[in-house]
Amino acid sequence: MGVHVFWDSRVPIGLSRPVTEELSGVLEMPVSRIDNGTFPLEGFDPMRQQCDAVKILTKLDIFRQRYPQLFKPENIDIGYYNKFNHLHEKVLLITPVDIFEPLADFVFGLAYPSLGVAVVSPARLTNEFYGRHADDDALVDRMVKEGAHEIGHLFGLEHCDNPGCIMYCPRNLDDLDRKRKYFCGRCRIQLNGQREGDLF
Repeated sequence: MGVHVFWDSRVPIGLSRPVTEELSGVLEMPVSRIDNGTFPLEGFDPMRQQCDAVKILTKLDIFRQRYPQLFKPENIDIGYYNKFNHLHEKVLLITPVDIFEPLADFVFGLAYPSLGVAVVSPARLTNEFYGRHADDDALVDRMVKEGAHEIGHLFGLEHCDNPGCIMYCPRNLDDLDRKRKYFCGRCRIQLNGQREGDLF
């Protein structure tokens, strides 16, 4: 079982290490980083100037199957991995594009638990998007919270009604900023249980 962050090189590469390291701390599990490539844009809507996150995730699953060497643990048979990788290997894509899903104007991120893939976009997580002064520390904090939230979904966690919990669903940036970088007790127990059941 592994968690991998595929960091599109069009997102500032200097943020990849702090985000990945903080994600590992919040999740309390190793998180690997793949940051030497670009992911092809999928589902671009010229009217909205956004990409469809569902189509991105479908493409990400195909990409993972096509390049298993990027994600497969060394001690796992390739045939077994190709058949069951979506059950064990969680992949989070960090994409530079603004994203949406069909029932929402935008999303900070989206997860597809049945495929084990998720995506987060920093487009609306920057201060600049809202006319505020740039702040990389705030951006890293938001990306970690949103990334941990989507990975939580990949492990089977649902939304939480505790506004401070990682699994709380923020309606806007202020909601996201009010969250803390931790799972509440109930969600932590569930996450740990899912992790133990997910191990090879």
